[in-house]
Amino acid sequence: MNRRPGRAQAAVWVVLLTLMLTTGCWSGRPLAEAALASRMEELAGAGDSVALARLALRQCEPGTSDERQRCYEGYFVALSDSGRVALALGTLAALARVDHRVEADGHVYTHLIGIKAWRPGRDVGATFATCTGLFQSGCYHGVIQAYLTATGEVDSARVAGLCDAVASTAGSAWLRFQCVHGIGHGLEMSWNWDLPRALAGCDWLESAWDREGCYGGAFMENAVASIPGGHHAVARMIASEPQGHSAHGGQGAVSSFRMRDSADALYPCSIVGERYQSSCFMLQGGIILQRVGMDFERAAAECDRAPAPVRHNCYLSLGTSASGITIRDARQTIAHCSHGDPGYQPWCFVGVVKNFIDVTARPSDGIAFCQLVPAGRNRRQCWVAVGEQIRVLHATDAGAQALACAGAPPEGREACRYGARLLATPPPGFPVRPGERE
Repeated sequence: MNRRPGRAQAAVWVVLLTLMLTTGCWSGRPLAEAALASRMEELAGAGDSVALARLALRQCEPGTSDERQRCYEGYFVALSDSGRVALALGTLAALARVDHRVEADGHVYTHLIGIKAWRPGRDVGATFATCTGLFQSGCYHGVIQAYLTATGEVDSARVAGLCDAVASTAGSAWLRFQCVHGIGHGLEMSWNWDLPRALAGCDWLESAWDREGCYGGAFMENAVASIPGGHHAVARMIASEPQGHSAHGGQGAVSSFRMRDSADALYPCSIVGERYQSSCFMLQGGIILQRVGMDFERAAAECDRAPAPVRHNCYLSLGTSASGITIRDARQTIAHCSHGDPGYQPWCFVGVVKNFIDVTARPSDGIAFCQLVPAGRNRRQCWVAVGEQIRVLHATDAGAQALACAGAPPEGREACRYGARLLATPPPGFPVRPGERE
């Protein structure tokens, strides 16, 4: 009889993998460049991602934090540049299981793998299809970034038709989101972080759903590129590309747009047009937290200043940030989300659980989290959010949606089904935002 592995079995496999990766990783000094390339080619030819991860530890671990990050960047992109995208992602996944620093930066590394996966002459759709959802699907975003920044021509036709030309997005809302989100990143970089111009470029997309996904990519790129003291590895990699990226697509001088305002924790959401505010506040949590010293109580107070129609999205962004900061530690994220206005707290938990599922593309991870949330409004909204993510993952397959929601305990199944739009009527006790009718 086939059985799904339980948590105890999974823990055993992680321990075994840790032993495999760490055993012998200090057996010698880092290899010289030629020897490293030869050894990587040998292991890549054998498809051995665990051995490649062990070699990466040996090669990169002895350096400083910045040196180690740059070493890993070079290692992963060398694999991706050779056309071995799946192997690069597998190596990253294996390494992240034993090094939380790599796991914390996993989304950045997957962006870099995607950027190096595509080059002029390669089919963008075929390259996109080699990616996976590892670490919030950064590989997909990187492919689109590379494509948009590769030439000096970014116009409405190129943007509006891109995701339609990527065949793998047909029938998959989840994959289409990765594509349009990547367009937002790519427009920001193509136009040298001129956020208003990038948002206007997103407006070239035909559907509101596509535009919202693109706005999110542009706001995320603005937030990451403007981190105080940050190095922005993706920008560094784009600039190093040989196919004319030095001016980020040849679109002119560096933008005069101010990416952050030290006097306003809600900037840039406070200055963009109303149509962009919903997407902006869904990405604002990280900026707020950096400004208040990662104090979630103070961050929630800043969210309470957001306009009422989008305030819940500000709380949602705090949950997304809490998940990332704690590397998806359930108990810590629950503590972080237990601040602020009780009427908006449920949406902080929405941000957490959606991030849990975004990282792994497994609804079961979200279900496990919701079971730990204290009973009440916060947990009920958590179940709804799981259903919403299930609908994204299985947009056209009601049977798969129902099966995934069946994995929730009885108390959460109806709320999950409502979130997946399998039910038209909300379950009893369904949370509503302050000011809305019960």
